[in-house]
Amino acid sequence: MSGEVRMFGEIAFEMRWISTAHLYEALALQARDEARGEKHRFLGQILIELGYMTDQQVLEVLTVLHDRPRHGQRET
Repeated sequence: MSGEVRMFGEIAFEMRWISTAHLYEALALQARDEARGEKHRFLGQILIELGYMTDQQVLEVLTVLHDRPRHGQRET
């Protein structure tokens, strides 16, 4: 990994699974929840709840984010 910090939303957008509008909507909901003192929800969870991403897509973004091989694949 190159040391650059990558964010979940950035990767999901680069993979073309969400639009900027979807990302801003989810981030606004996350910020609203925090401002209200509600339990923290991860961005992927919010995007799934909104119907913008699937569980599998979130797992793939997390794989990229954490630079790990996908289930069933070996590192080369």
